[in-house]
Order: sequence, then structure tokens, then C-alpha cells
Amino acid sequence: MAAPVIVPRSFKLLDELEQGEKGGGVPAPHAGFVSYGLADPEDITLSSWNASIIGPQNTSLGDRIFSLKVYCDDSYPDNPPEITFVTKINMSCVNQTTGVVSKIPGWNRDCSIATCLCYLREQMKRASRHHQPPEGEEFS
Repeated sequence: MAAPVIVPRSFKLLDELEQGEKGGGVPAPHAGFVSYGLADPEDITLSSWNASIIGPQNTSLGDRIFSLKVYCDDSYPDNPPEITFVTKINMSCVNQTTGVVSKIPGWNRDCSIATCLCYLREQMKRASRHHQPPEGEEFS
């Protein structure tokens, strides 16, 4: 039996970049509400990304756009990227001082930046029941 093929980090991230630019990496029902791309097009390590999430529709967060920073270190995709909310949000998986997301459950090599962002948008549905900071506030 053949050993599974392990896709190198750079190939996986190049594929994710292409998917992000084309908008094809985000499945329904999040398509059109989640976007991501490189923070610096000259970043040959493909490490630093920007992302945005439009809050879930028909919730108190549905009219807000949340900015995030995504960092894929050398251990990606064996480990999830570090994700930090720039826009303040009151969510159980988000550190209320730094904006850092604590954990992405179920992470494996087949997951992606889009997987993480869709997970966070799902979590926003529960978070919409909580008191939220005023729109436009950012973590320091």
C-alpha cells in the first residue's frame, strides 16, 4: 500500500491563495461573506494574510464587517494558522484583550484558512446573542 502524499506547505498555500483570489475556497453558506488574501503580495513565504468576515445575516452582527489577520508559520498546515481579530468582537474563542483566536477544533492538514474563517463565522451566530463592542472598535 502506497504512503499518502504530503503536499508541501508552499504548494498548499499557493493553492489557498489562488482559491482566495478567485473566491472559490469558501463553501456555501459563507461564500460572499468571507474573503482572504496575502497581506503583502511580495511575501514569498506566504505567511501573513488579511481576511474579512461579514457577520451572519439576520443577527445583530449581520451588518458588520470584521477584519482579521492570519499568520501561517512554518508548522502550517500541520498546525492551524494564528488568527487575530482586528475588529473587536465579544466571542468565547477570542481573547478580549488581544483579539487572538484561542483554538480551531478539529484541525488537520486537509483544513485551510477558509475552513478557519468559516468556523469563526459560524461561531458569530452564538456571539450575536452577547453584548458587542460598538461598531468600528479595534483591538490594540
